[in-house]
Amino acid sequence: MSWPTQDGAGQLLEPVLEYGCSPWRTSSQRASDLYESGVKLWRKEDLVDIEQQLAQSRAAEKFTVRRLDGSLVHIKNPMFGVQKPIWKPCIKFQEYWRLVRAKPDVPPELYNCTYLVDWGNQTLRNYEGPIKNVQLLFESSRQKWNASATCDAFISQFRKLLGGDRNVKKVTKIVCFGLGDMNFKPPDWWRIENDSKTEDEREPEISAVEGAFIHHAMALTIADIARSYKTAGGSGVRLLTQDPGYSDETKDILQKIGFEVTGEYGAGGFAELDDESIVFSPFAAAPVKQIIADLARPVAIVCAERTSAGVYNHLQYLIPILYLLEF
Repeated sequence: MSWPTQDGAGQLLEPVLEYGCSPWRTSSQRASDLYESGVKLWRKEDLVDIEQQLAQSRAAEKFTVRRLDGSLVHIKNPMFGVQKPIWKPCIKFQEYWRLVRAKPDVPPELYNCTYLVDWGNQTLRNYEGPIKNVQLLFESSRQKWNASATCDAFISQFRKLLGGDRNVKKVTKIVCFGLGDMNFKPPDWWRIENDSKTEDEREPEISAVEGAFIHHAMALTIADIARSYKTAGGSGVRLLTQDPGYSDETKDILQKIGFEVTGEYGAGGFAELDDESIVFSPFAAAPVKQIIADLARPVAIVCAERTSAGVYNHLQYLIPILYLLEF
């Protein structure tokens, strides 16, 4: 769109074109200005609020999310009043680069939202059902991890971090993100491809959850190390885990073996972060390190060596674990 302008004598000049002007350019510049001025991308109170909203999604006509500038936007709930919804809500985070560089595939009104409501279809999971004897399979995998040389090296490195200088760091909780569902079954395309292989090359279906088994075994190891430094009169070290992909069966198993399952919809676990926590995040979809930077300064972050949102990899208390997963 364009409009004519006038010179000082009131004569009409050529119209000024709006070429290059767009809601996305305006929004991305606004996001950059706010960020440079010190505005945080994430706040604990917002994460707690949206977690509570999604927990009540069946009775909520709309969801309310907060933009980076503090204004609110309301999103209609498509599952409002549905008795047996096949879609489950979860939080989708928009990290910094999506606010300023990569145009998001959302309406312009949501460009400056650092978190949105996304939906996951549950029909296949409900149809497939859980894996048989998954707790026994996990215990077997955990025993292999505990007996491995990699586990010994991991314990040695972690003990040095927590108490190597004889000044034991205070840890009150371990908060885990994205450890993986232990009841995940491989998709049909994987089965077709696997069946086409020779008998020697075929992998068992349980290989789809071996990574999740190891991640949870590592989390238990971290908890054991942290608890070994606690005095008899001290409070216990909590072990929390958040993964929106957890099935009900996985949650039951995790609670039996000592985990507290939090943040069912992908946000509440971040509100648990503080300066006395250890974060374990192998391959979470959320920009965990960016969120941490706004919320806390934990004792340690155990994470993949490289991630798509590795903005804060220069922090000295990051412990890369990508190479530790091979044993």
